[in-house]
Amino acid sequence: MYDRHTLTLKSLLAALHADFAGQEKLRLMLARRTPRYGNDDDYADSLMRAAFEIFYEAVNGRRNTRGGLYRINLLPTTCHIYFGSVTGATPDGRNACKPLSEGISPVQGADRKGPTAVLKSAAKIDHARTGGTLLNQKFTPQLLQDEAGIEALSHLVRTYFMLGGHHLQFNVVDAATLRRAQQEPGENRDLIVRVAGYSDYFCDLGKDLQDEIISRTEHREMA
Repeated sequence: MYDRHTLTLKSLLAALHADFAGQEKLRLMLARRTPRYGNDDDYADSLMRAAFEIFYEAVNGRRNTRGGLYRINLLPTTCHIYFGSVTGATPDGRNACKPLSEGISPVQGADRKGPTAVLKSAAKIDHARTGGTLLNQKFTPQLLQDEAGIEALSHLVRTYFMLGGHHLQFNVVDAATLRRAQQEPGENRDLIVRVAGYSDYFCDLGKDLQDEIISRTEHREMA
């Protein structure tokens, strides 16, 4: 809209108010063809950093009702499901009422260049100025079936911390297993997943939260 002038603000707002009804081509263009945070794209990540700075300046240091000072953190736990349910369509191609991203994780499916690119994007904010950040990643079990995979994961974690990252957690499970657990909960009561800051039995979660975990990008390579 601002750089390439492929649409106007008026047309974009109209599409958002209509939840992209009759505008699927536009929605897909926004979701798939625009730069997205989580891919080590400096343009997209600069917008993420700008949003972070706006949030930080608006909140940090303000007095609370008990005389203390507010600080920011980026640890949503499960409120990204509720906030999404009361948020209209957004200019990244997300439909109304769908979950938002959890913590500083890229929007579900937006990260397309592997876990290393995600970590490099996330490390571009100053984690030390927060009360905590949360980054989730999902790997297929095959990646950690031998010592080489475990060693690669350890390097990934250490690299993130060297870049200034704060908190990184994983689910090692594929979407097919999670969908099967939804359909046959009685046979999968021992399946534990990392949600967003805590772990829980997958079959005890609400369907909206289950679906959100399933929709997270499933990495098949460490690079």
